[in-house]
Amino acid sequence: MILFWIKMRITERRLSTKTLWIFCEGEKTEKNYFRKLKIDERVPGLIIKIISPKTCDPLEIIKYAYTYAKSKGFQKGDTLYCVFDRDDNSDQKLQQAEKFAKANNLNIIFSNPCFEYWILSHFEYYANSCEYPELKSKIELYIKPYKKNDSEIYNKTKDKLPEAIRNSKKILKKHKENGIPQISRNSNPSTKVFELIEKIREIKETKTK
Repeated sequence: MILFWIKMRITERRLSTKTLWIFCEGEKTEKNYFRKLKIDERVPGLIIKIISPKTCDPLEIIKYAYTYAKSKGFQKGDTLYCVFDRDDNSDQKLQQAEKFAKANNLNIIFSNPCFEYWILSHFEYYANSCEYPELKSKIELYIKPYKKNDSEIYNKTKDKLPEAIRNSKKILKKHKENGIPQISRNSNPSTKVFELIEKIREIKETKTK
């Protein structure tokens, strides 16, 4: 009877613990950002795992995430996010990735043209189509010098998270009104990183009630 009770308690503990899986393409700024976010947003009963597939192909990232998580104990109640930039991917590639993600209940955090648009959104609302060099120059009006893989980029911007969330939602609303899908080359600029932030905070609020 005691052994049965112990097994039940272990099972209950696992079921009450959720894992949030974040797959970021390569060894990039995103991984450093989410590592610091993980430390800052400590949530009881939430495990945040950050994994880097060695590819920039969106469909391959999502397939890798799906297979990896399933083999490492993905369970009911867990949430999986795939974070990637537009890079040189075609709309066809992006649509294939989106289709696979929807079919397997995975979440895409897509930034166009790149993650740096999310960083800039902490400081201003910028609605013009752009590429990395322009974004870097604008970010350096606020953070200088700015460099990819900055291990402190989260700490340098976290105080302005409300503004980043507000600005990135505003640009997505504009694209939606114009009939532009977010996961497409035409959604330049845009980012959905805020969805991941809000998910973590939603779990945090639930756990602390």
